[in-house]
Amino acid sequence: MALKNSTSGGARRQAGIGMIEVLVAVLILAIGLLGLAALQVSSMQFTTAAQARSQATLLAHDMLERMRVNRTNIDGYNSPLPGDPAACDVDHDPGNNNVPADDLAEWRNQLACLLPLGNGGIEVVGQQATVSVEWVEDRNEPDDPISFSFTAGL
Repeated sequence: MALKNSTSGGARRQAGIGMIEVLVAVLILAIGLLGLAALQVSSMQFTTAAQARSQATLLAHDMLERMRVNRTNIDGYNSPLPGDPAACDVDHDPGNNNVPADDLAEWRNQLACLLPLGNGGIEVVGQQATVSVEWVEDRNEPDDPISFSFTAGL
């Protein structure tokens, strides 16, 4: 009988310990899940930034190819980076009957439509062109644009 008393007293001291272990395990799991959610958010932000950089690169190469096709009017592509980006016009139709002006208008519209606050400029010196593209990764910080410049021979 003495054994029963010591065993039941030990069981009384252990009462609630299992619940505390479960609560600690749930707390650790919750912290891990919050960390995983933060990692997912960061991953989405980096993916969006990478997409914008890829789009800027493709648009810069597109303009250079347009310039290579129209080498006889190469000086018509000389256009500095405008101060404010153009608004996206999904029904854009340049119709200027001037190939460099049409190419520039369509290119700037693509920049505006495909990049957040996208903008671009071109500097032509001889047979070499520098295409600059700017966009904003965080629309809350419009005064801090990302810049990309690409120089190539024509």
